[in-house]
Amino acid sequence: MVTYTEVSRKRERTDSDSELDPVTLRKIQKVGSEEPETESKDAPIILSRSQSVLSVTDLKEPLAIQSHPVPEISPNEILVHNRAIGLNPIDWKGKKYGFGIYHFPWINGRESSGKVVHVGSEVKNVKAGDDVIVSSTSYRDNRTSTFQEYTAIDSRLVWKLPKSLTYEEGATIGVGLVTAGIIFYNSFGFQLSEIPEQADGYLLIWGGATVVGIYLTQLAKLYGLKVISIASLDHKDYLVSLGADHVINRHLTEAQIVAKIKSIVGEEGIKYGVDCVSKQTSTIVLDILDQTKSSLSTEPAQFAGIVGVPKEHPESVEIKEVVIKRFHEDLKFGEQFITATSHFLNKRLIKPVRYRHYKGGLHIIDNALKDLENKGAKGEKYVVSI
Repeated sequence: MVTYTEVSRKRERTDSDSELDPVTLRKIQKVGSEEPETESKDAPIILSRSQSVLSVTDLKEPLAIQSHPVPEISPNEILVHNRAIGLNPIDWKGKKYGFGIYHFPWINGRESSGKVVHVGSEVKNVKAGDDVIVSSTSYRDNRTSTFQEYTAIDSRLVWKLPKSLTYEEGATIGVGLVTAGIIFYNSFGFQLSEIPEQADGYLLIWGGATVVGIYLTQLAKLYGLKVISIASLDHKDYLVSLGADHVINRHLTEAQIVAKIKSIVGEEGIKYGVDCVSKQTSTIVLDILDQTKSSLSTEPAQFAGIVGVPKEHPESVEIKEVVIKRFHEDLKFGEQFITATSHFLNKRLIKPVRYRHYKGGLHIIDNALKDLENKGAKGEKYVVSI
């Protein structure tokens, strides 16, 4: 069953949701005891040793539901019972084109939301029963993948799910917000803080209706930037509601787009450009930045591309690398990012992306991925409830 859900739709989480669910609880017990026990750091616990996962067994074979060991966790990690899973293009592209899969069986999935059922001995900020948002950027570690019932993740790199959000809304946040944040704070060098330092200038986003584009728009507005979004006009009202100052039809010719941008920015030019779509559109954005460079400053425009960047680029543009792995490799940065963006989410300064909703658990993910491949995401995230 598929339904399209706007971000304003809510599901009330009752007080009982703060406890471990019965299905999980019945499989958690104190070692050496016949009676179920709630979790404590003084009493080691075990879960059922097996779980259901959605596996890539071969590049040419359909995805398969298999039994797989529940991930073990290290002292700083937590085990999350996934309740909703977000889908990304990499989830179907990797299998179709044969990249990012390092052994068989392989488990895909990079983001989810769910309930904490087990915590490591050194975890301080999260407890069993908490609802959290997961973004896995440790791509080679299948324990952190989300196309499975349980995901192991570093406790210091998860968001607490705000009470105002559903699990499905939480599942739209992880990868998109992390990628937007890496571009904004690492590539472009904005100050990472709960109190945004105001800046000026224009940010051009090609692919403004992509999930990354939507979160980037919201971050940029918090810092005072003016946002020009290149997207289908079908999404104009939605993008403007999130902070876009100008939405330009992506179906126009490059010359027409350049003319419109020049009429908007004048001599000020564009300081920052991001491409969220392809290597081909990265080339177009670089050309636009060159053609609309400021006559008031000698500083080069800065560009970041998340899909591909051409080897040659105009001298008037500085290429900034997008280093997603900094989120988990630089723990201090990752923790600061979680702290700042948790504040933004709790204060509704950043809103989750609207989503297309699939109900049916792990079994329906394959169908949802086929829809994502064939239909594409149009100003939305694909989310599967577990």
